[in-house]
Formats: sequence, structure tokens, C-alpha cells
Amino acid sequence: MFGRAAGAIVLLAGLLVLGGSGLATAAPTPVPDLKPDLSSMTFLIGTWKCVATVRGKSRPDTVTFSMGLDGRWIQSHDVAPPFDQYRTRPITTDAWLTYNQLNHLWVTVFVDDFGAYGVTTSPGWQGAAMTTIATVTNDGSSGHDTMTKLSDTSTKDVSVSVDKGGKANPPVTTLCNKQ
Repeated sequence: MFGRAAGAIVLLAGLLVLGGSGLATAAPTPVPDLKPDLSSMTFLIGTWKCVATVRGKSRPDTVTFSMGLDGRWIQSHDVAPPFDQYRTRPITTDAWLTYNQLNHLWVTVFVDDFGAYGVTTSPGWQGAAMTTIATVTNDGSSGHDTMTKLSDTSTKDVSVSVDKGGKANPPVTTLCNKQ
């Protein structure tokens, strides 16, 4: 009797192990599992102090770049303090930048704590400059932004945009230096 009970327990344990092994197997990795080449942008990794000219006034800001999401994106965290009567509280913007090997475009997705969001794309570096085009924005605006790499520790950015009605906004120039 003991032998049959022990045999039944061993058989049940074996079935549980075999049956449970199907639950423990991982799903296959999606194909293609492309990891983008972000090497031309890794000079950004670190903390940058920036000064932008907005509405004729100087606006300081700090941006920190880091690798994120398994090395597939460069994440930026940007905090700009209040600086005039139109911006009376800080604004925080988070963005993620990657390279899409399928369509050969750099893609940035961003959100901020004022409710803005957007997507920009760029074909890449043309010499020392990269121009991005806004493809999706929360307010219907459009524009382009050109970042010029002055060195591995210094950039100049010029942003030109129009509102959804087509009215041009004043250009914004930002100078940044790596800390």
C-alpha cells in the first residue's frame, strides 16, 4: 500500500514538474529585435546647463541625458525654472530619442508637465548639424529645430515654429554646455 501511494506521489510530482515547465518557458523574442546605433548621440550623456533666449529674456535650464530602455533610447530630463510673467512655475520635460533602422530616421518622443507632447523626426547629421521636424504636437503647431554640435561639450540650438493658424512664433536660440 505504501509503495503504491509513494508511486502515485512520484507520478503526480512528475506530472506537475512536466506540466509546469510549459508555464516557465519564456516567450520568444520579437523579430526583428533591432538595437539602434546611438553612437553619434552619446556625447549628450551627462548634465548640461543651457541658456535660451525666449521672448527677449534669458531662460536658464538644466538637461540630463542618460541611456534608457535597454540601451535603445537616450532619455533626457529637462527642468526649466520660471523666468517671466508668462512662466510662473518650473516646467519639466522628459524626452526619449532613438534611431529607427527601418525608416532611417531619428525619432524623439516628448512630454511635459504643462500637458504638451510631441514627436519629431530627423534624417540625421548633416555635418555638425541635425534638423528635426515636428510631426505630432498637442496644439497643432509645427516647426523645425536645428542643433549644431560646436564640440563634444557645447551645442547651439535654433527652434523655429508656427502655431496651428500659421502665425510664426519668434525663434528660440539655446546655448548649452556640458557640466
